[in-house]
Amino acid sequence: MNGGLYNCRMNPDRKRWLVRGVKIVLALVILGFVGWRFQRELEQSDLPPDKRVDLSKIELRPSWLIAAGVLYLVAMFPAAWFWRQLHHRFGYPISLYAAIRAHYCGQLGKYVPGKAMAIAIRAELIHPSGVPYGVSIITSFYEVFTGMASGAMIAAILTMIEPPGELGLGWHPLAIGAVLIGLCGIPLLPGVFNFVIARLTARIQAIELYRLPPVRLGTLAIGLTATSLGWCVQGLSVWAMLQAVLPDPPSLTAATWVQCTAGIAFANVAGFLVVVAPGGLGVREYMLTILLGSFGPGPYITASAILLRLDWIAAEALVAAATYWRKPAPSEPEA
Repeated sequence: MNGGLYNCRMNPDRKRWLVRGVKIVLALVILGFVGWRFQRELEQSDLPPDKRVDLSKIELRPSWLIAAGVLYLVAMFPAAWFWRQLHHRFGYPISLYAAIRAHYCGQLGKYVPGKAMAIAIRAELIHPSGVPYGVSIITSFYEVFTGMASGAMIAAILTMIEPPGELGLGWHPLAIGAVLIGLCGIPLLPGVFNFVIARLTARIQAIELYRLPPVRLGTLAIGLTATSLGWCVQGLSVWAMLQAVLPDPPSLTAATWVQCTAGIAFANVAGFLVVVAPGGLGVREYMLTILLGSFGPGPYITASAILLRLDWIAAEALVAAATYWRKPAPSEPEA
């Protein structure tokens, strides 16, 4: 009988593949729902015939598409810089180029379900600089959650300044922003984060050998400030995409910048928390379509959200291709 019970236990490899399969199915369901929603939006089936827009007549403005991509790359720099600062804090200094190369190349890994591939790529690329894999993983975890926490705070604060209206989800964006702050911010509190690292140190001998110093509130403050600047620049990238797509794009005012920044921060954090959606694919676009709906006709806003994703992926791929082949020199001086 005991043997029968033992045989009924699931093989670890089979269990792992089962979990992956469930994640893939959930991701497909979410993408299917979002795709259906986008299709209805693009087909404008909810609009009367006299208010529908012929999307085939959209005249894209290439210069603004390029501007949106460049602004996105600039927006990623504060996070890469903060990730480098964390390595310095933990006693593993790396060059600025090495940090930028690993951070930007790792961005492409976020489109793999589970979101772990981005961190794995970073760790692999930074390892030749003398950084143990465990340290890279821990610093990446802290940097990513810092960015998401600052995004949630930016979204919540800016929503109070320039409310986008109800999302049709039963909650006001401000209430959802408060929940997002809690989910992303609690793991960053020094007491919580240091406790988790201490437990890992006790369980994993390799990490114990690193003797990582505790994270202080000052480190968190620096990270929140740096990544908040990044969100503000992402807002400009969203505005640039609206210039590229909308027939009557909004001018750059404080109110417009606030709404674009809050929208992309809110949508990105929501997509991040939906773990089964690679890179928040679909979730972010759906949220942006709602949050930016006041800027123009729904089909144009939907097209802008989708093109923003494609534009950012193209920018990430170009930078990854440009930096991957130029490896940082082991003796490269610190910037």
